[in-house]
Parts: sequence; C-alpha cells; structure tokens
Amino acid sequence: MLLILAFGVIAVADAAAADRTVPFWPEAVTDAIHAEVDGLAALRTVRDLGRHHRVHGSPGFAAAAELVRERATTAGLIDAVIERLPADGRTRYAHFRSYLGWDPKEATLDEASPRARRIARFPDLPVALADYSQDADVTAELVDVGRGTAPADYGAKDVRGRLVLASGPLPLVHRRAVEERGAAGFLSDYPNQRTAWSGDDRDLVRWGHLSPYQTKNTFAFMVSPRQSQELRARLAAGEKVVLRARVRARMAPATYDVVTATIPGTDRAGEEVVLTAHLCHQSAGANDNASGSAAILEVARALQSAVARGTLPRPRRTIRFLWVPEIAGSQAWLVRHPETARATVAGIHMDMVGGLLATTRGTFHVSRSAESRPHVVDEIARAWLETVVRASERYAERGGDGYAGLAWPSGSRESFLADLRGVEMGSDHEVFEEASFGVPMVYFHDWPDATIHTNKDLPENLDATKLGRVAYLGAGIAWTLAALPDAEAPRLLAVARAGLGERSARAALRADLAGDTRDAALIRREAAAVAGETLRSLAALWPSAVATVREEEARPRAVSSVPAPAAGSDPRVPVRNPEVRGPLGVYYYDHLSEVLGPDADAETALGRREGGEVLTWEALNLVDGRRSVQEIRDVLTGRYAVVPVAEVAEYLDLLARARVVSWK
Repeated sequence: MLLILAFGVIAVADAAAADRTVPFWPEAVTDAIHAEVDGLAALRTVRDLGRHHRVHGSPGFAAAAELVRERATTAGLIDAVIERLPADGRTRYAHFRSYLGWDPKEATLDEASPRARRIARFPDLPVALADYSQDADVTAELVDVGRGTAPADYGAKDVRGRLVLASGPLPLVHRRAVEERGAAGFLSDYPNQRTAWSGDDRDLVRWGHLSPYQTKNTFAFMVSPRQSQELRARLAAGEKVVLRARVRARMAPATYDVVTATIPGTDRAGEEVVLTAHLCHQSAGANDNASGSAAILEVARALQSAVARGTLPRPRRTIRFLWVPEIAGSQAWLVRHPETARATVAGIHMDMVGGLLATTRGTFHVSRSAESRPHVVDEIARAWLETVVRASERYAERGGDGYAGLAWPSGSRESFLADLRGVEMGSDHEVFEEASFGVPMVYFHDWPDATIHTNKDLPENLDATKLGRVAYLGAGIAWTLAALPDAEAPRLLAVARAGLGERSARAALRADLAGDTRDAALIRREAAAVAGETLRSLAALWPSAVATVREEEARPRAVSSVPAPAAGSDPRVPVRNPEVRGPLGVYYYDHLSEVLGPDADAETALGRREGGEVLTWEALNLVDGRRSVQEIRDVLTGRYAVVPVAEVAEYLDLLARARVVSWK
C-alpha cells in the first residue's frame, strides 16, 4: 500500500510539474533568478579570494573578509558589515574556548649541508609553513622519527636541539618531539584525507597546523611525499643532513571575523533564511572554500539585483548571508546571536562546490538536514536539484542553447553529476543544526577532492558552469523559503509528499529486510515521524497548508505498534548541561579532551561504527531531558542504523564523565 501511495503521489507531482520548470514557481520567477546568476563572476571571486592565505585570526583572513564585505556592499546589500569576535585563548563561546590568531611574515627552509639548496619558502608556497609556527632561526641536523607520535618512534634517538622528520598529526608530533624531548622544530609530510587517489601525486604539499592553544609552539615546515621520501632515503643511508630554518611569525590575540549581510524581508521580517560558507583556508584554497564563499556571494548579488530591477518582489522573510571562519566562527556567532538562531527557519551551507570532476575527482552532493530535525527544506532542495540536473542533461545530450542548459562561456558542458543524500558531517552546518541552535540546513559539498588542503587546490581546477549551477540552485532554495507565496503552498505540498513517499518506501524496504521485528517496527514508526515533522515544518511556514496537514495527521494509519524492549534496556534519562551549547568538537577544540585530559580514551563503540561521527552527534542532539537511553537508541535505530543500546549507553556515560550530560 505504501509503495502504491508513493508512486501515486509522484505521478501527481509530475503532472503538476509539467507546465513549470520548478513545480511550485511560475516561470517568471525561475527566469528572473536564472537571468541574474553568473558563474563567471563567481569564478572571478574565487581567484581574488585565493590570493589570500586565510587562516583564522590572520591578516590574510581579514583581507578576504574585507573583500567580501566590499563586494556585498557593491551588490546593493547596504548592511554588509564585519563583526569581530575575540579570539584570544580566553574568551569562551559557551563551552568552546577561543584560540589565538596568527601573524606570519616569512619563513625559509634551506639545506645547509651537504647540498646547499632552498627547500621551501613562505609566502611563495603558502602551505610551506605550518599554521601557528613562531619565530625561529635554527641550524641543526635532521633526524627521521617515522610518525613521531609515540615514545617508541624515538627509541634511543637524541633529538634535543635537532630537527625531526615526522608523518604524524602535527600537534602530537610537537608534543612528543619538541615539548617532551627538546627538538628545535620539525618537518612534516602528514598525509591528506584518504581517498582512492591518495598517494598518486607525490608532489602535493599538505596544509598543516600546530595547536593554536600552545603558546610555546616552535615551528613546522610542510614537505611533499617526494621530498620526505628523498630525505628519509638519505638519512637511512647514513648521510648527515643539516638544515637551516628561519621563521618570522607569531601567535597573538586576534578576532574571528564574520561578514554578515541581509536582503531584508517584509511581512515575515522577524523570520530569517540563512546561507553560510566558511571563508578560511590556505591560499589558494579555491574549492575549499573560496568556491562556497563566492557562490553565496553570487546568490546574494543575483537576488538583490533581481529585487532592485523589479523582476522579483522583496522577500517576505529576511535572507541572511554569513561568511565565517570555519566552525569556530559559526559557534562564536551563534552563541553571541541566539535570537537570530531562534528566528532562522532553515538554511543552506556551501563548502566546496565548484570542482571539475576530471581534476578534483569530486562529485556534488546535497546532504539533507539531520534526521533529528527533518524539514521541508530537504524536499525544496530535491525539487531544485532535479531541475538543474534535468537542464544539464538535456543540454549535454542534445546541445542547443547553453543558457537553457545552465552553461557559461569557458565553463564545462557536461551533465551536472549530483545527488541528494543523508546528513554528513564536516563543516559549519553541524553547528547550526546542533540541538542547541536547531537550524535545519542542507549542505552543499563536493567529495572527494584529490587536492583538498594542499598546494594544488587552485582556481584552475574550478568550473564557471558548475559554480553558476550551484548558485542558481542555492538562490532557488533560499528564495522558496523566503518568498514563496502562500497560494503556491499546495504545489509545494504535493512535491513534498512525493519525496516523502519515496523515503517512506525505502524505509519500508529496510524494515522488511530487518532481522528483528521490533527494529522493523521502529523503522516504520520513525519514517512516519519524519514525514509528519517535515509536513508540519511546511505548515509552519505556509499557513494555507495547515488544514491539509492536520487532516492528514488525523487520518487513521495502519502503523504496527512497537513491542517493548527486551531485557537489558536502559531507562536512565540524560539531561544536557546548559553550559555546553554546540558540537563537542569545534575546529581545533575538543571538549572531551579539555575536560578529561589529552590522553583520555574518548573512543566508543558507537563512534567507531560506520557513520559513527553522525551517530554520536545525533545521540547528543536527541538528549532533551525526556528521552531515556533506550528511547534515544530507538530513534537512532529507526532513522539511521540498528545500534545496540549498550553502545548508546557507553557513549552517554562518557559524556556524563565529561559533564556534558547528567542523569535525571
């Protein structure tokens, strides 16, 4: 019955869509957005941002923030400002302790003997110097310590006063080599995120970071796998290699600079829609994340231009744009502006959105909002995404009008390779969606990316057509949330039903294949709950849908009851510490390590599972002072994957030890 209903609803939605590009918008609206979006302009912004080495709390970040503010103002967003929030190592934003900024001037790494040569220079190669390195002038012998993260890596090697070559995480190498054993500094080839292409390019130099909290940092230079392999081979052959490292850089109190601008709303001006992108990262940092920053700037420019021309009316809800230092900036801004978080109905986060498939290897993904916070923004995103994909496919397969195919001169002409998937972690949306702030977000991102966080994340790897398509997609979703007339809500409701019908059908299949009857019942129950919450979110935004949604909720449904849990259930009720707001990990900050100590074992079985990062994040999101451990487990099982209650209990016990939760 559920499958028949799903297909029936999809057929109705398809019929409704027949006369419109996007089912719930007249052509005049989609045409007006399309006419204003310019992928080439977005690519130009990427190039300009890429000239700045945009580390949190650095002069490069400040320059990039000013560039964005100026362009937003030029685009007609007259309230564009930079808000500067302290980053001094002391100021806290809820539980998150800010860290220091960094002011790098120049640095060189030379081989003094036996081969006099230049190895690296900052700022010629911006990633050559690890973030938060500090002043030094050292000439010393080089020692290979392998990973350099465990005492066994050092053995009987004397590294005091020497430089070491290591491949482990930089803050831990600094702790073991410099702080505990007196090394002067180190070279690192710490590997990038693992993908199918990892190791193929031996000349990638990774962007590295020392701890922004450790005021006694010395320095680290980043080298490529080819360079480190060559140095290791020489050292293994018994050669004595002497290097000279010179650094002019310092850690100092600074600010998290957040650029904010709005297109003000009218009759629902007390409500907001938000678009976010993190402005930080290494130079050029083109896809990550000059691309997302440029794309939301293009959304702002395009929508403001359409409003100024009169091709679009002023939106009912305010549309806010935020360019932030990644995660830390979102945390700080939301803690300082809780009233804005409460007023925000939904949003879009863009992080890596412009990469050419042939170069970066990344495909485009739209991740839905968290399962703990389902929202109609997911179905709005689905409708717009399908529109962009269809237009790109028609153009790629048949040629013709590049304008209709959403293609820009000098850009690509292939189909838009994209998908809609479940929530994923890794960027600012996880702060906004965290239960403390509760803003439903869809997340735009390319993944994988073979150049991420390296010297080869360059504007040449990006595509004007893809940037234009992403900006059009983001503008359409934002405009729907902010400006869809109440009279169009029935069409949106039809589209939402179609998408929810498909999701329910997939959940029914998962339930049918479940090995446990109780878990099968949970999967069906939670699918119905997600659908209900999504439709209620639609009704909250468009009053004309309220009566229809209430009628649907009032209908009797054949939902099987969930049997009581077997012996071993956990009835304890966790309660959140109100001082802990936002995710436990905020960029360089790890709250569990801060409270329990850096050597505390914070790994749990739940976190080690496939998708464990999402499961642990959602477990805390579900702590509301009413749900028991068993009930939290049941929601996770119904909406994500079957997990034992003991694993959920183990994780919440860890949070209790860290005073994140207490027991009711």
